[in-house]
Amino acid sequence: MAKLVNVVHVTVAEGYLDQLKGPMMENARRSVEETGCHQFDVMVSDDDDHTFMFYEVYDDEAALASHRETAHFKAYWDLLAELGDKVQRTPQLYWVVD
Repeated sequence: MAKLVNVVHVTVAEGYLDQLKGPMMENARRSVEETGCHQFDVMVSDDDDHTFMFYEVYDDEAALASHRETAHFKAYWDLLAELGDKVQRTPQLYWVVD
């Protein structure tokens, strides 16, 4: 069965990393406890400690949708909304090729 991969690039403006990093990492830690989430890695750029990539692996779209309904995701998402243009986020979905 193919897996859905969500790759998200996140760039945080100077002065806001301390505010975002804890909730970002909590979201990742709690996500792998969800049914249907197999992996959630947070990587930081070698060139810029304010640039991240999330690599998330889910069973399917339903598992990703379920993830987006969890309290830990909503807390992270609400913080992103609060920070507004201080955080740039670009998601891209992929399917694992069997």
